[in-house]
Amino acid sequence: MPCLRAETLLTAAVMAALVAASGCEGEARPPDPAVQVSVPSAELSVRFDVAEGRPASVSVLGFRASAAGPNAPDVLGLVDPLWAAAPDQGCALHDVDQSVSAMSARGESVDLEELSGVGVGFGPGEPLVRPFPRLFPDVAGVVGGVVAEAAPQPLAAVPERLSVYSAESELPLAELTVPALPRLLTANGAAPTSGMRIDTAEGLTLALANAAGGLVELRPYGATVAISCAVPTNSSTEALVTIPRALLVHLAHTRGRIRAAVPVSIEVARRLRAREPLAGTGARVSVEVRSAMAAELRP
Repeated sequence: MPCLRAETLLTAAVMAALVAASGCEGEARPPDPAVQVSVPSAELSVRFDVAEGRPASVSVLGFRASAAGPNAPDVLGLVDPLWAAAPDQGCALHDVDQSVSAMSARGESVDLEELSGVGVGFGPGEPLVRPFPRLFPDVAGVVGGVVAEAAPQPLAAVPERLSVYSAESELPLAELTVPALPRLLTANGAAPTSGMRIDTAEGLTLALANAAGGLVELRPYGATVAISCAVPTNSSTEALVTIPRALLVHLAHTRGRIRAAVPVSIEVARRLRAREPLAGTGARVSVEVRSAMAAELRP
């Protein structure tokens, strides 16, 4: 009798183990939060710079990226801070160093590889621009590798359209419209002039023409921080962008000291982004037109 009871208990234990095993087999195990995933992407950016008294210029940047970590960062904004995403509305403060430090703390990284064989054309009479490989400087062990880049090249004028080519075809893979550049009309009521001094004790109000869907940025020289403001897409012919003093004071804190006057670049831009059949699996093509004016903010 005792032997029979022991055999019965052993059989029950085996059956329970088999049931538990079959139950676990059919259930999806939750992902391990410590496991990092690699997110591949490809970017081609084309920027037109317009400055009064100088010919327009164009620069091209292309790369493939492999981002390791639980988050998908804005890789283009890390590689080229001028491409940092604008806020959905209002104004926001961007700090490139802070973004990189946060990625490092999370154990994330981005490896870059040049996007080769791509060319950008701007119409009859303008040469085809092809970016060439360049070593991208390692940024705090977080972002590094190789990109393809074409330094700023002069143009007779900003074209209305551009074409993207591959190395294998003489026909364009894609054609995109170049956005129209918004125009800065006044800064705190005064007509904009290069090097102007602006009293910002009550904040800064910029009047812009044809700026719907565009953006405004204030970039202090020699600093990694910037203020970016979005212009609503439903804005009328003339739009007002107001940056409060509470946000402007952050520009005066640079490298542990407060400056009485802040030399900045006031920049107005408009962007277009589209997914195009480049790099095999496709790439995001970003087109931007931008103007910049030097000024001095006096808090």
